[in-house]
Amino acid sequence: MARTIAERLTEAAGASFVGREAELATLREAIAAEDPPFLVAHVHGPGGIGKSRLLQSAVASAGPGVRVLSLDCARIEPTPRGFLEAVSGAFEGADGRCVLALDTYETFGLMDSWLRQSFLPSLPDTAVTLIASREPPRPGWLTSPGWAGLFHQIRLGGLDPDEARAMLTRRGLSADQAERASRFAHGHPLALELAAAALRAQPDLELVDGPPPLILQQLTQAFLSGLSPEAAEAVEGASILRRLTEPSLAAVLGAPSGRAAFDEIRGLPFVDATDEGLAIHAVVREAVARDLAARDPTRYRRYRRRAWRYLADESRAAAGLSLWQQTADLLFLVSNPSVREAFFPAGAAEMTVEPGDPADRAALAAIVAAVEPPEAADLVAGWSRDLPGAVHVARDGVGDVAGLYLLFEPGDTTAERLAADPVTAAWARHLAEHPVAEGERVLFLRRWLDREAGDLPCPSQAACWLDVKRTYMELRSSLRRLYTVSSELEAYADSLGALGFQVLPEAEVRLGAATYHTAMLDFGHDSVVGWLARLAEVDDVADDDHVPEPAIPDGTVTIMFTDIAGSTALTEELGDAAFRSVARRLETSLRACVGETGGAVIEGKLLGDGLLAVFTSAGPALECAVRCVDAARGAGLGLHVGLHAGDVIREGGDIFGGAVNLAARVAGEAPAGQVLVSETVRSLALTSARIGFADQGSRPLKGFSEPVRLYRVSPASPA
Repeated sequence: MARTIAERLTEAAGASFVGREAELATLREAIAAEDPPFLVAHVHGPGGIGKSRLLQSAVASAGPGVRVLSLDCARIEPTPRGFLEAVSGAFEGADGRCVLALDTYETFGLMDSWLRQSFLPSLPDTAVTLIASREPPRPGWLTSPGWAGLFHQIRLGGLDPDEARAMLTRRGLSADQAERASRFAHGHPLALELAAAALRAQPDLELVDGPPPLILQQLTQAFLSGLSPEAAEAVEGASILRRLTEPSLAAVLGAPSGRAAFDEIRGLPFVDATDEGLAIHAVVREAVARDLAARDPTRYRRYRRRAWRYLADESRAAAGLSLWQQTADLLFLVSNPSVREAFFPAGAAEMTVEPGDPADRAALAAIVAAVEPPEAADLVAGWSRDLPGAVHVARDGVGDVAGLYLLFEPGDTTAERLAADPVTAAWARHLAEHPVAEGERVLFLRRWLDREAGDLPCPSQAACWLDVKRTYMELRSSLRRLYTVSSELEAYADSLGALGFQVLPEAEVRLGAATYHTAMLDFGHDSVVGWLARLAEVDDVADDDHVPEPAIPDGTVTIMFTDIAGSTALTEELGDAAFRSVARRLETSLRACVGETGGAVIEGKLLGDGLLAVFTSAGPALECAVRCVDAARGAGLGLHVGLHAGDVIREGGDIFGGAVNLAARVAGEAPAGQVLVSETVRSLALTSARIGFADQGSRPLKGFSEPVRLYRVSPASPA
């Protein structure tokens, strides 16, 4: 029977793998053993050190009777539902060896406790799980009863010099080149791969030795310098995105189509093809983005703004797995320090969070009694007793309870029970006065406490907040509002403001010696996804992410109107959200055309399916007009474009007058995919041999007493 291409690719990848003999043997022996010495192996080390390749080589050697499922955690919704969909019964009915390989596990912090406590114990004891992560294992793997004897961790370092030179020789380098690259890369596998690629393209490239943390950044720039300007720009734009598709790349680069850039990137040695699109190796992506932000901050912010616009529009029309992908893409764009800390809090990795257990009751009671006044402690204890499913505990490195939080929906209990607690009674009153729509859900985060810090920032609080974000993800299509309470609100002022929380003075409650303040987060009608989109936008504004458009010029200007052909029919066919997404992507391309030809977009005249721009002279305006038509055609759309020149009235950032009205009428006469200009524009542009015009005759235009002679820009135009 003929082999498949996938089998050939697996063989080729295995043949190119060098070093790691001891680590590879450990994993292979566990897979092959009748009674494995461990059931979970956690491989960890810095980015680019070879964790993924080690897992790939280990599972590639599994025998034909072994069931193997390899998953990239960065591409799975971090909820039990999302993970179970990804696994999709892969091991049901298995009576032999099964291997589950989980790569990029550092992105799965929300799921670690659930996997350890719920999912993996449900697998048959013939299953071996291999984990690859930048981070060491959480303490629960090492301290939980049972797992300590069935868990094995492997820390990866660099290859030794002989292994590095052997790897480089297999990549086609001469002995001299291999020696130079080996000295430079200090055994770092990704640095070695990049060095090999750079030296194959530039055999005499000088590699400057440096400390290991700087190697990848130096080498990435050396490699990019050998690419064409178009390819290098494509990589820089791609570094803004978590995953690459042709439309997302086109949006970031402001290009009518992303195909050329996508194809340029596809074959690079640090780019992998996935079922979501292309993925640049995280280490390279971070190095390129960091360098671009330092070298050209204006372009970096422009790329981020374009990415946000594109992803925000896409997220509104997304559903199912696509919705999680868009959510993850938006999270990737968030870089405001306060917002970032809220989603990826420092110290969270030191703790594990899991549902409360009856055996924890004494420890929980002791924490509440130690840090709350008696009046408040009684209320928290009552909720813990009445709604045990609302209790979640944070455990420290030795498994002791370090903190807790209580989270539930108002419908989980009775109105009488809510009224019995002054805090939840205030929340219920606010909810009654400001109701949510049918189908929208509300969460009450009644309390979070640490055994020493109370509700002040600390590792257990960080871990609890991270676990609450998992609930956000589970409810991201329907969650409308979250209420929470703190007696130390000032400690969270920065993060609460950045996240959009509002303090509700009318819900303030005094219990014993403490005053409790309510903070409420309204996610909006578009729920968590829309909230994340706004966070990314706020992040850009907070980071001074504003690229000013050119000022409206004085004197006579050339005016260009554009309008999407058949926009009403397209809206009816695609729906409002999908059409708006299409229109916004085209708007990004048109803005790029205007900016690159020296024009200014008039923001006050944006209508959703077209734009108005002005130019100091007719030549650049004509060049821009033809480029705009090409951009629309590349997006599968027709564009009406009309130009006229004359004096205008300026008011702030807007323009008015007869010349503006005439330009709009000219655009209305233009067939889809064509540029029409007035006699005035033709006369101003006659000195340019690059531009030709086809006479369309004189036409009566609404609002003008005399017919206007129009000309179509001919194929001799700059297009």
